[in-house]
Amino acid sequence: MNINKELLHRASRPPADARPGDGWSVLRGLLRARRGRLTPQRLAIYEAVVGHTTHPSVEMVHDTVRSRFPAISQATVYTTLGLFAELGLIQEVGGRVRRYDGRAGRHVNLVCERCGEVTDVADPRLEALERKTAARAGFDVRSARFELHGICLRCRGQARRGGRPRGPEAGRRRARIGGGF
Repeated sequence: MNINKELLHRASRPPADARPGDGWSVLRGLLRARRGRLTPQRLAIYEAVVGHTTHPSVEMVHDTVRSRFPAISQATVYTTLGLFAELGLIQEVGGRVRRYDGRAGRHVNLVCERCGEVTDVADPRLEALERKTAARAGFDVRSARFELHGICLRCRGQARRGGRPRGPEAGRRRARIGGGF
């Protein structure tokens, strides 16, 4: 399913107490097609991930959304994030701690196996590579995820100096968007 994710990302955010308006009709339509509704809780979960350069975990999204909806369960957040990933609105990022990427457009996620940091690197060649590869195989792409797992520069430097790498939650604090490889 190819959807115009940029339309969703450009939609203006409604006030917290307002009913989602026309800017959210695409999201509402995607959910309705799955027999779901665009509830205020789902909207808050969407807003906690999309449009940010961080790559939050389920726990981080839950903490953010719980400030507005104290009774929301972590299971609801987990299920909703899975649904949004299935719909192509966000991407799951693998690693020791599952994170979610709300950035639209093709890019590579560099995942540090020591500190858990996830760094975005954009490259306009990714979409062309995807199209060429799929066409060669006669394959209809429904979704794509580009991830490279390894050790970031900071952790490699700390290992040389004998320092301790940061914990897996450290990756949420910093995310860069690069211009290419």
